[in-house]
Amino acid sequence: MAFALISLAFAYLFYLLLATISTLYFHQLCNIPGPKLWIAFPILRYIALVRGQLDIHMQAFHKKYGEVVRFGPDEVSFITAQAWKDIYGHGHRQLPKVPHSTSNPSDIISANDSDHSRLRRALSHAFSVNGLQSQEPILQSHVDKLIGRLKDIAASPTPEADMVKWYNLTTFDLIGDLAFGEPFGGLESSEYHHWVATIFQAIRGMAFVKLKNAYPLFFRVLSFFLAPKRLMEARKRQIEYSRTTVQKRLQNQTNRSCTDFIDSMLQHRGEKDKEITDQEIEANANVLIIGGSETTATLLSGITYWLLRTPDAMRKVTEEVRSIMKTEREITFHNTANLPYMLACLNEALRIYPPVASGLQRMTIPPGLTQISGYQIPPGTKVSVHQTAAYRSPLNFHTPDHFIPERWLPETKDDPYSSFYNDKRSVLQPFSVGPRNCIGKNLAYNEMRVILARVLWNFDLELCAESRGWERQRSYLTWEKPPLVYTLSKLNPAS
Repeated sequence: MAFALISLAFAYLFYLLLATISTLYFHQLCNIPGPKLWIAFPILRYIALVRGQLDIHMQAFHKKYGEVVRFGPDEVSFITAQAWKDIYGHGHRQLPKVPHSTSNPSDIISANDSDHSRLRRALSHAFSVNGLQSQEPILQSHVDKLIGRLKDIAASPTPEADMVKWYNLTTFDLIGDLAFGEPFGGLESSEYHHWVATIFQAIRGMAFVKLKNAYPLFFRVLSFFLAPKRLMEARKRQIEYSRTTVQKRLQNQTNRSCTDFIDSMLQHRGEKDKEITDQEIEANANVLIIGGSETTATLLSGITYWLLRTPDAMRKVTEEVRSIMKTEREITFHNTANLPYMLACLNEALRIYPPVASGLQRMTIPPGLTQISGYQIPPGTKVSVHQTAAYRSPLNFHTPDHFIPERWLPETKDDPYSSFYNDKRSVLQPFSVGPRNCIGKNLAYNEMRVILARVLWNFDLELCAESRGWERQRSYLTWEKPPLVYTLSKLNPAS
């Protein structure tokens, strides 16, 4: 009996050895370089994921192996502009998203191609030019509250503010108003609404869900040392609160003074190519709340930090805002689109601190091979452009780890003697490309410009000592941001 068990164990180990050798040296992807330990033992990828270190590893892998990296048995990452077109772009059959148990086929992110097109049409009015014009007064009213609260802090004996918190309170209140016609009340209370607080935990919990799906036994062991169940429960609570909030909103269809995103979805009831169910409204409301708030607050936090880290850039963008805008009321969607240095700062912030840190995976499909950035990729391979790795790569940008807005100015881009002339700017696609690019891109840009410009118009800022090194963060698709504390000084003490 003992001999049989030992023989079985040796046979299993021999099988694992052969499988590992086959994966490393005889697989169709064996010509693509990458970390052999990760390819042989894909559990390492999931350990890095739950530790919030995956994106740091991916950046290091691309610096070592180049523009394409195989980092798992069937996973390949790219950092080229061509890969954006080949994986996500128009002009070829769409590569499907990689399914996970965290996916919801009822939302616009995870839906199949036909449902995605229908959902996008149902939401299109809310993000059209007319839709954005109607949203500007709502946005400005929330920014008024933000500036008022910051002025109170600036006038206090301790004029220090955690801008991660204040940006989040603002963007969540705004998206609550735009989505449901009712803000979350964060700017009034100075505290996160319980749904908002749950969202932060839910995003991190998704990493543990993926680990549980791939390695259920290892997940059980890990549960004794960490608290993944608490994070996963937070995700369930967040989805349930989204459902109840939508149902409450659907029951309140009267006495409404303005339209919101729910109205945009409801107005297509009865139209064959735009019909949307209550379940789909619930799922997409959840997506809109997270996508329309957390990512914008992340970028605002990042650009403020990097401007404070780069005094010359802060001086230039502040002078531009205060010299071109004669009054604060001139800071509008339209006018802030004509601030070239601020636009350069925003592009540089999106490059050095992209709100979505990782790659959005797609699956290659049969028949035949799929050409991506010059590489022939077999069916069943998970492929992506890894944003942080692409934007921090010296293959794409000169001095990639430095915040230099000038690289985006037209005169710099067109100057063959500039150090940044050969920067591969088209690799920067923070809102993705193709038929599934971010539907809220224009709204996000408008938010970022107006909020940043009004903060710079009203205040001089100074980074506090405890927030130096703020950029060293873990990431779970988005960044886990610590407090960003700085001192506020009102530009006009009498205001």
